[in-house]
Amino acid sequence: MGRQSRRASAAPDEARSLAARIRARLTVDPRLDLRAMRVRVRVRDDRVGLTGWVNRLAEKRWIEADLADIVGAGQVRSCLVVGPPGMRSDQEISAAVRDALAEDRWIDATAIRVKTVNGVVRLDGIVGTLLQRKFAGALCWWIRGVREVSNHLSVLYPEPENDELLGEVIQAVMEKDPLVDRSEILVLVHDGVVTLAGTVGGEDARAAAENDAWIVEGVRAVTNEIEVVPGGRIDGLGG
Repeated sequence: MGRQSRRASAAPDEARSLAARIRARLTVDPRLDLRAMRVRVRVRDDRVGLTGWVNRLAEKRWIEADLADIVGAGQVRSCLVVGPPGMRSDQEISAAVRDALAEDRWIDATAIRVKTVNGVVRLDGIVGTLLQRKFAGALCWWIRGVREVSNHLSVLYPEPENDELLGEVIQAVMEKDPLVDRSEILVLVHDGVVTLAGTVGGEDARAAAENDAWIVEGVRAVTNEIEVVPGGRIDGLGG
């Protein structure tokens, strides 16, 4: 067998080995219940493709991070979306997104175009600041039936990405969330990794605060250290 034939026969074995490593990693990740998802992993050479759907945005991010740890972030192409298909019509989703953007005081929605295909929302147009761009994208995730957000908004006054800005956007999202009392929660950001601390009155508020962080573009990971203390709060937070 020539050298070229040996390389050709080795490639499928390497792909199968990589696929096995990926399956093992996802199976042992305690945050994931693969039986409740529809995730497909395709391996070609050292590149990995993801398709299918998960139940929550956090699960999508966890899976993508697991694979990036194995093959490198630049080798992962993710087409994972959130939720099963057909939850709501594309027309209804687009209308709800437009209404949410138009009603919000943070955003001038007159120059924003919204299009939805198979639950994937695409934003085009222009906003004033990077904070507004990220905030507009985050608002889309609150609309029932949205499976992914493709944010192509341009920024009139661009600025560098930084942790302080990311924290400001997360706080702005939490202030709008009726399930979250922003005064009870401390938001810390370092290198795109968000840590949430404080105390809330119930598990729903704790989960909502974590979701508010995940839906902000640029967040790489979220550590939720919020405590659930019915009727209580930690001294120094909330006044």
